[in-house]
Amino acid sequence: MNSQMLGDHKILHLSTKAMRDLYQGNYASDVINMQDWQDCIFIVNQTSGVGQAELSIKRADDVTPTTTAGAPTWRWRKSTASGDVWNAWTTVSSSSGFLTGITPDKVFELHIRGDEVGGSSDYKYIFLNADQVTDSEVDVDIIAILFNGRYMTDDTNRTALV
Repeated sequence: MNSQMLGDHKILHLSTKAMRDLYQGNYASDVINMQDWQDCIFIVNQTSGVGQAELSIKRADDVTPTTTAGAPTWRWRKSTASGDVWNAWTTVSSSSGFLTGITPDKVFELHIRGDEVGGSSDYKYIFLNADQVTDSEVDVDIIAILFNGRYMTDDTNRTALV
């Protein structure tokens, strides 16, 4: 195990809305400040149901968010088999996203680096966005893992929520 990961990460549970039919009426996660982090992975666990959404990473100028835009570059992959079997990473180089599909039992990872957040502006906040495509219930759970802190020291515990 990477011992650096033990203190150099922060986990955020983002699906505080009822897990059943999370995509209903579209969904936007809490806004995350990337200022102190070099990487963020959103993990979307889509279990039972056949609802579908377009997932994307958006960036914002503040925590409200007042002004938003699609992240210029990020990547994603999925696992649809049992065990640790993942597709290759797919790079998204526009503000669009990807469709989750209507089959249940899959996990998605969406990864963005801190240097990809700002683009040509000074954005430092991000959030996961899900636009509903198929209006049917689906069970979804979402977490974000922030890691590779920008200004970490060995004695800093970055797992405490402040």
